[in-house]
Amino acid sequence: MKKLELKPLIISISLVLFQSILYALSKIISGSNAIVIGGCIDALIPFKIIAIIPYCIWYFLIFIIPYYYYKKDKELLSKYILSYVLITLIANIIFIICPTSVNRPVVTGNDILSNMTKIVFFVDNNPVNCFPSLHCAISFLWIIYSLNMKNTNKYFKIIISIISMLIIISTLFIKQHVFIDMIGGICITILVVIITNHLDSLINKIKNVLKL
Repeated sequence: MKKLELKPLIISISLVLFQSILYALSKIISGSNAIVIGGCIDALIPFKIIAIIPYCIWYFLIFIIPYYYYKKDKELLSKYILSYVLITLIANIIFIICPTSVNRPVVTGNDILSNMTKIVFFVDNNPVNCFPSLHCAISFLWIIYSLNMKNTNKYFKIIISIISMLIIISTLFIKQHVFIDMIGGICITILVVIITNHLDSLINKIKNVLKL
């Protein structure tokens, strides 16, 4: 049995802490001035409690996928770190400039999925700073980088892409986000990936600093 390596876990934890701290600060700065958003497309999307499963899988993959990148393609991990930081910075600037909120349904059931949803809603209460969706942005980043990953098989790429797409869709069905949040998250990821592809010197610096 191979020994679990600490470095990629520390990197993942650091990225999550960075995102969490900035998100908390943006909520404090934006205050209660959030604009409730949502449109006709969102009205057509039903609330599906089952969507909480892929939505919560995100919280595991945010540690697992960078670890896999570390083991298989350290160059890709460096790009992922830079992209993650840029996505987080851009998203939080938007959160501060234009804070948004969504209307969420009241969950009354007491089954496992309902209780999972209640916990998610409680932790993220009030639901502000929704646009763009970081759940969607990071999930789409996994799709792009996993499909371009070296030294791995096609089954990993297919599985990660499918799970990531389910996570993106789940944000709408669990009513944590609206359609424009999803589009915003995807667009920011595409922009950041394009930018990152032109920052070779910074990527090499990350590799050197972290000894990847």
